[in-house]
Amino acid sequence: MSTRAYRGRSPEQRVAERRERLLAAGLDLWSELGWSGVSVRGVCARSGLTDRYFYESFDDRDALLLAVFDRVRDELTGRLLAVPFTGEPRAVMRAMFTTLITALADDPRHARIAFTEPAGSPALETRRHDALLAVAGAVAEGVSSVAPVPPGGVRGPALFCVGGVGGLISAWLAGRHPATPEELAESCTDLCARVFGV
Repeated sequence: MSTRAYRGRSPEQRVAERRERLLAAGLDLWSELGWSGVSVRGVCARSGLTDRYFYESFDDRDALLLAVFDRVRDELTGRLLAVPFTGEPRAVMRAMFTTLITALADDPRHARIAFTEPAGSPALETRRHDALLAVAGAVAEGVSSVAPVPPGGVRGPALFCVGGVGGLISAWLAGRHPATPEELAESCTDLCARVFGV
């Protein structure tokens, strides 16, 4: 590979830019067609790049899908962790759920990939399970910082809440649980407040 700058960008910068274009194309296609509809050819066509550049960044289609999922997971968990963990416990929970639901409403592509699209492969299923644990960890951290820790700890209740909230959000996204985002956030808060006893 050339080590010379081109149009003011280093080879590393150009590789990173091409990777971003491929990730953006993968995100769009996954949200439009489902994971099974994503192909190397389709991603290359959408991104305007050749397969040579695809394999420069990814070993195969599954590697791209995992990278797209990781991007969505990091975006959502990052927004959750940015919520201030201070104040009354119910207010912290409500702020976290409002943040999550707002993020999904802002970018429905993320909603499909994170909540409504089947995992599709063992690797994606593992990633989704890991994401569940990561979000539960964020919830546990937020709750434990403002409320008494239950005798059995917060991990179990946090996992239970995140699983239940995920089901509720999935039904909402599919139109089977009519509610405004504010009403949905309040429902999630009520349910989890009962689980944590706050």
